[in-house]
Amino acid sequence: MQMTDKNYGPWVMVTGANSGIGAAFAENLAKQGYKIAIVGRKADITERKAHQLAKIHGVETKAVTVDLSAPDFLTKVIEQTKGLDIGLLVSNAGDDAMGAMLRVELSKLTQMLRLNTQTHLELIHHFGRTFEERGVGGIILVSSTAGLQGTPFVGNYAGAKAYLLNIGMALNYEMRGTGVDVTVLLPGPTKTPGLMNKPAIPLHTLPAPKMSPDVVAKIGLKALAKNRPFVIAGRMNRMMANVGALLGKVQSRNLWGTLLKDIVPSELRLR
Repeated sequence: MQMTDKNYGPWVMVTGANSGIGAAFAENLAKQGYKIAIVGRKADITERKAHQLAKIHGVETKAVTVDLSAPDFLTKVIEQTKGLDIGLLVSNAGDDAMGAMLRVELSKLTQMLRLNTQTHLELIHHFGRTFEERGVGGIILVSSTAGLQGTPFVGNYAGAKAYLLNIGMALNYEMRGTGVDVTVLLPGPTKTPGLMNKPAIPLHTLPAPKMSPDVVAKIGLKALAKNRPFVIAGRMNRMMANVGALLGKVQSRNLWGTLLKDIVPSELRLR
């Protein structure tokens, strides 16, 4: 059960693992022999994915069915993972809604905000303490390059991902000497169902190539093994992040606003 030269096992918990980047993390870790606890909201899909991983890779799996946006989710996660020696947390679950903030229902924005921020906070606080007591462990937080600036038309999402980047980098420093590694992964456009199933978005106009979830997950795992505070997935995404840094926050915001404005359907813009 090796991730390069490190072993966080025996169990890994991956949230949002039914598809996309989360599923790619679960697949890669199962190949390495880790036991996988898959957290998902829909029982049938989560159980099917857990069974599939067990059958293909011959590893023990556990389907954890819970709505991570619910206020009492952590209690249910703890109950369903009781007895599992979890040594690695991949906190990946999240949600987005493209459109000007005032064109998206407030209930959707608040649900997203909780899932994209507080859920991660509660998970890393609980499992971080557990890993500290074990003297070894790993945490991967999946943020986004959208969080590197105020990104128009996904402002709530970008703000949440910036929060995740900052608490993850701070935690990486605080956990030095404890045996616990922490890395924040920042993917750009990725071929996930969440992106590919948005017919209103002409994907060919997105300002960076769409990466495969498998490549993105492998980048995150390699960065964790080196205990890097954060990693931006993909050369083009790193290049665009460097351009944004040179331009400054306001000009970078303006650039992304210009790039995304024509992608957003007119009914989801203010003008």
